Amino acid sequence: MNLPSSSRQRIHVVSLQVPFPPDYGGVIDIYYKLKALKDAGYEIWLHTFQYRRDQAEELKEITAKVFYYPRHRSAIQQLSLFPYIVSSRRSTKLLDDLLLDDAPILFEGLHCCAFLSDKRLQNRLKLVRMHNIEHEYYKGLSNKTSGWKKLYYKLESLKLKKYEKILLHADAILAITENDRYYFSSKYPQIPIMLLPAFHAHTTVAPIGSKENYILYHGNLSVEENIEAAEYLLQYVVPLTHGISWIFTGKNPSKKLMRQIEQIPDTQLIANPSERQMNELVKKAAANILITFQPTGLKLKLLNALFCGGHCIVNHQMLVGTGLDNACTIADTPQNMAYSIETALNEPFDQSKRAERIQVLEQYNNEKNIHILSLFIEKQINKK
Repeated sequence: MNLPSSSRQRIHVVSLQVPFPPDYGGVIDIYYKLKALKDAGYEIWLHTFQYRRDQAEELKEITAKVFYYPRHRSAIQQLSLFPYIVSSRRSTKLLDDLLLDDAPILFEGLHCCAFLSDKRLQNRLKLVRMHNIEHEYYKGLSNKTSGWKKLYYKLESLKLKKYEKILLHADAILAITENDRYYFSSKYPQIPIMLLPAFHAHTTVAPIGSKENYILYHGNLSVEENIEAAEYLLQYVVPLTHGISWIFTGKNPSKKLMRQIEQIPDTQLIANPSERQMNELVKKAAANILITFQPTGLKLKLLNALFCGGHCIVNHQMLVGTGLDNACTIADTPQNMAYSIETALNEPFDQSKRAERIQVLEQYNNEKNIHILSLFIEKQINKK
């Protein structure tokens, strides 16, 4: 495929949700990838599904065009043989808009791949960014819930596992972690697989600043895996850290979690902080503690804590495939977490630790990674 000169640097990006504000995992990666593409000279045509978020004027600053599509969230979509995250994002208008030229297309996740196998796109360069091994992610969610939610997640996992074969129609898969790269390489050896680390808001590790004597856990507190992590810390770790202050913060905490935090001494909840307030909390914490029991994808809040904060205490599952082990203190039991917290309070995060972290985080350099992606796109275009 030889692109006309007018569209040689153009790229279509199909986003699963309006990527502004960039305030949670997937949309952080999408937004800052868009920004990096713009800075690298690309003309971006953004196609995004709109639900629970308004249209964002700010996206016009980094894109040439923005197309919005409704997400069809009616109950009938649940009856589809396709995964709900895909069937609810099927829009014929999207296909029509993608056919306005012959520039490359970047699909953000299986969510957006309804037309990946469409014959009308067979001569286009089609890249798929995978933020997760989706069927494993939904299987993990099903194991942590009950009732109709458990059934939904289990069925969605089964549908996603079957649907994943649509990736055979991609010209390349962009994996977010080394573990994911290995999985897709072994599953689809005929498709080029590229490791493309997550994009984020930071250019360097924050300077050393004064810390306050509290331990911070942050995340979207309406998401099952984060609720599970917060409840684990409250039940098993906080009781081992007598006299140490804890702050739990994040979006939309459940009433149950709010009650749990209210009942435990030395803990407080800050619900729905602004971006500025969140960054200040991360920056000033004596230590950020981040754990997960679902080792899928990359947790963008981990990158934020490493770039903005000081000591970062995590369990092994938080680090799977990230290459960030040497930037963190690893603790897998309540006793080890409590010990690591005590150590962090007594050992300042100093310049030598910051220098080590800068070196480890070099693999997450947005400018370098977009350059690698750009070269990859040009190579694949020439193959076409």
